[in-house]
Amino acid sequence: MSGKVIKRVEVDQPRTQQTRQENWEVMKPFVHFAFKAMTIVAGALIGIIKLLPMLLEHKNQKPAKNDKIIKI
Repeated sequence: MSGKVIKRVEVDQPRTQQTRQENWEVMKPFVHFAFKAMTIVAGALIGIIKLLPMLLEHKNQKPAKNDKIIKI
């Protein structure tokens, strides 16, 4: 057993700072795209929520009986 090879864990692993930087460089376009897509979806949802009370109010209105249409 004199031919045993001992590996050191610290030597084989890359630096964590380099890996984090490389990961960020790879993921950055996807993060930006996801953020922009979420802002567009959120804006659309806010617009829909603002429109709902007006649509419900308009739907619940009953026409007044004393409204007359004059044709010329």
